[in-house]
Amino acid sequence: MKKYVDHIIAKEPHERRRHAMQLAGILTAMVFVVWITTLGLRIGGGDNTVAQDDSNQTSLSAAAAQSINGGQNTLYVASTTQF
Repeated sequence: MKKYVDHIIAKEPHERRRHAMQLAGILTAMVFVVWITTLGLRIGGGDNTVAQDDSNQTSLSAAAAQSINGGQNTLYVASTTQF
């Protein structure tokens, strides 16, 4: 690695800049490829628990709502009247 860095330092500034841009482009392309390949797994749901029917969806929604507000149903009304 030291040899490589010394080799790069010995080059002209415009060559170093061009090499840095090439390296940044390659790394960006690699990150993009990894992101694209994992996108299907994230969108597809993978191993997530998903409600398969309406009754299961209703029970999941009710359980989530109950855990959010501590089991008490509350209704908040916002007034839009301005004086």
